[in-house]
Amino acid sequence: MLRSIIGLTVAAIAANTALAADKVQYGKPAAWVLPTPAPTEGIAQVGAAARTIYSDTQTRVGDKGDDIYTAWRIRLLTADALSIGNIAASWNPASGSATVHHLRIWRDGKPIDVLKKARFAVVRQEVNLEASMLTGILTASLQTPGLQVGDELEFAATIHGQDPTLGDHHFGLSALPPQGNPGAYRMRLSWPAGQTLRWQGTADMGELTPKAEDNYKAVDYTLRDPKSATPTDGAPARYNVRRLLEYSDFTDWADVSRRMWGLFDEASALKPGSPLRQEIAKIAAADKNPAARAEAALALVQNHIRYVYVGLNGGNYRPATIDESWTRRFGDCKAKTALLLAILRELDVPAEAVLVQTAGGDGLDQRLPSPVLFDHVLVRATIGDKPYWLDGTRLGDQHLALIPPPSFRWVLPLRKEGGTLEAVAPTAPKEPQLIGFEEVDMREGIAKPARVTLRNILRGDEIYAMRTMLASLSPEEADRQLQSYWQQQADWVDADKVEWRYAENQAALILTLTGRGKLEWKGSDQDGWYSYMHGAGLYAPNKRKRPKEQDQSAPFAIEFPRFRCWATVLRLPKPNGNWHWNVAGKRMNRTLGGVAYWRGISINDNVVRSVQSTRSLTPEISAEDVRTANDLIPGFDNDMTRVEQDFTLKADVGRSEPMLDKGDQIDWAASNTPCQGPGK
Repeated sequence: MLRSIIGLTVAAIAANTALAADKVQYGKPAAWVLPTPAPTEGIAQVGAAARTIYSDTQTRVGDKGDDIYTAWRIRLLTADALSIGNIAASWNPASGSATVHHLRIWRDGKPIDVLKKARFAVVRQEVNLEASMLTGILTASLQTPGLQVGDELEFAATIHGQDPTLGDHHFGLSALPPQGNPGAYRMRLSWPAGQTLRWQGTADMGELTPKAEDNYKAVDYTLRDPKSATPTDGAPARYNVRRLLEYSDFTDWADVSRRMWGLFDEASALKPGSPLRQEIAKIAAADKNPAARAEAALALVQNHIRYVYVGLNGGNYRPATIDESWTRRFGDCKAKTALLLAILRELDVPAEAVLVQTAGGDGLDQRLPSPVLFDHVLVRATIGDKPYWLDGTRLGDQHLALIPPPSFRWVLPLRKEGGTLEAVAPTAPKEPQLIGFEEVDMREGIAKPARVTLRNILRGDEIYAMRTMLASLSPEEADRQLQSYWQQQADWVDADKVEWRYAENQAALILTLTGRGKLEWKGSDQDGWYSYMHGAGLYAPNKRKRPKEQDQSAPFAIEFPRFRCWATVLRLPKPNGNWHWNVAGKRMNRTLGGVAYWRGISINDNVVRSVQSTRSLTPEISAEDVRTANDLIPGFDNDMTRVEQDFTLKADVGRSEPMLDKGDQIDWAASNTPCQGPGK
């Protein structure tokens, strides 16, 4: 963090002249900048690489944009800290400029002005080009010469900015690190006294009172030799926001919605001669069903417009027009959303753009209204009173019914009259992200290698990258990659053949292995043999608890959405002599700690079938429910299912399981498999 001070993420960054923005400027700090905090007496931990003398961030809101002044001074205690001298700075010349105030080495109490003989070198470098991002970022770098262990390095710079799209608004945030380290730390916000600006700090910062300073108001927060911010282990994200100061002059979420709506309304306007009209006409002629039309529109945007983030020339908030995107055949989430809106509007499918936070946005309703809190935009279409979340940046969404439920907690719909922040009810996934199927044919005898078929059925966003990778490989290389995959998954099987395919109608990547392998059998001919079935034993959940000094009333987060399933078929040799096959294993159908556990077992005609699954039902559970679940964990059945030769049985065991009655006719890649359990 300390090496990229100039490249701080800020909500509003703006340009001076193009000439000035393309270069690093040098000069003194502005008159409003306060002197740096006084050093503290705290002692660094034994073995620490560096010790912060001070870290200072001051934000000034002004009529022509915002200025963010950042300064720090660090003592280098070991050679591990020398890399701090590799200073890299990044900014966008279309929306901001950077001024360096000083770079000094303090040695034996005397300063050495590094900038007397060295200057930052500036290059245009798309640092995230591999992630299909065009930002126009400039990078300035300087390798501090002569830096030694024992030196103190001091640096200060200011970013001035005014966003070309939303520059008439002010919004942003500052944060101090939650770790406890010696040193002086400050963040400060000041704004014109006559300007309406909302601000707030997190609860751990205590009560902050603005002070009048000439024609400005200011609020600051200082920590001296701070201890670590006390976390709340296992709690949802909103409980662990610490030392954060945010500000915004948007009056409410509807204000943000109205402003952003205008950008998308303008970008999605369809001109009379637009080439996109021909594509829309084809979709309209092919089907009158709104769902089919929405699927076709989504496929058009996903498959014909490749994803490239465009932040050039103020494009971080403003979407490209639909004709621009269609002509160049690439665009980011903003451009793809504008395209979808235009197409669906012509097809009479009700739809609107919504802003979301891909990390979930937990606690978004507790934050000040600000566009910077969102990192993604998509389309919510309504068909038959049911919402569908259409994301043009995804791939392979051929059927609306197979689009996974949203993982975000809040959305802001963009509307002309202004939309309010809306909670999205969490929905457990309909299909497992993984189904691990295993069939072991031991009818030739338990002492011989069995014929084995393994099949992993994968769903989720990550499978598209796997599918693309496998499709791009030669058959020989794809085979090697799959062999390596299965060696890690099941090293007890010697593969004869590996295959893969993508099931479009099921949105599933299916990886298959066939070969030979031996199960581990224990026992003797006299007492009988037994073996434990793979994928037929559930692990007990871990107890959830947190240290006494933490908030015991806070809920606990659950890994969500999560749905895993395992199915096993074991074909056994016919009994001979005085024994018969038996299965020692219990069915399960229970919910514990927000997770549903299901296991079914059957044995008929010397064939054992088992299916089990774990499925998260909610993103979080209350502290009270956690205490109840913890008390029940000791009674959780985590025994593996055992198949054994039983000398006490007089006939073949017959044990049915309604969910498994279809036997070999079960299509594990289809919807509504036994993974969901009874009645699901």
